[in-house]
Amino acid sequence: MNTGLLIQIIIIAAVVILVVVAVLIVRNKIRNFSRQMFGTDSLVEGYKNQTHEYNETPLSLHAMTDIYLPQILRDFPEFEYEAYKNKAESLLRSYFTAVSTKKTSALTEECSLTLKNNVQGIIDGLNAKNETKFFDSVVLHDIQIARYVKDGATATIFFEISTGCYNYTEDENGNVVSGSKEEKKQAIYQIGLVYVQDIDKVGNHLEGLGINCPNCGAPIKNLGSKFCEYCGTSISEINIRAWRFNSVSETNYRQRPY
Repeated sequence: MNTGLLIQIIIIAAVVILVVVAVLIVRNKIRNFSRQMFGTDSLVEGYKNQTHEYNETPLSLHAMTDIYLPQILRDFPEFEYEAYKNKAESLLRSYFTAVSTKKTSALTEECSLTLKNNVQGIIDGLNAKNETKFFDSVVLHDIQIARYVKDGATATIFFEISTGCYNYTEDENGNVVSGSKEEKKQAIYQIGLVYVQDIDKVGNHLEGLGINCPNCGAPIKNLGSKFCEYCGTSISEINIRAWRFNSVSETNYRQRPY
């Protein structure tokens, strides 16, 4: 074997050894990093475990109930917090059902016309794409009052509900086009509960609250009406000034402005 060939073999062997050593060092560093971050030797397995844990961990809420509830009770002594908290949870479940079944009739009774129209818009959007949205195995982790807003004409209580469920959308062939059937999605939904404080300041722009005649059930189109235009029944202020759920929206907890 000549000297030149021997040198080439030695160089190649040295390079191979250096590559193997480098790979071992990198693999060892990755393993140590994975152990520190995820408690496992496999970075991929650790990432999957962390993702799963994240998807199973409820999101935290703006727990402002202790601050806002005393204010609400001073303004509305008759307000039944526990009752409306339960109603807000029922509304959210009915919202999920209405979207999944594409039937606004699934919404609870104390739902405004505005909210019904918003849900119908979601349904129309799904139908236009021949898609269906699902909310499976829904769990409501917690509910808190997040905000209380008064503008003279109305008062609005904003509930926040922390949820977890399998949230996904399928096309007409049953293929998942967004979301996941395998991993839960943790989310926060904001529920708006509105009360008309001063009818004179409201005018007709909030007729979407959907107040109904206590006798025949017909919608009261003008919040200032004293009589039902269908059956002539007198409309008392207690029926006009009623709490109505007026909005449901998913909130990005990292970008909430309050």
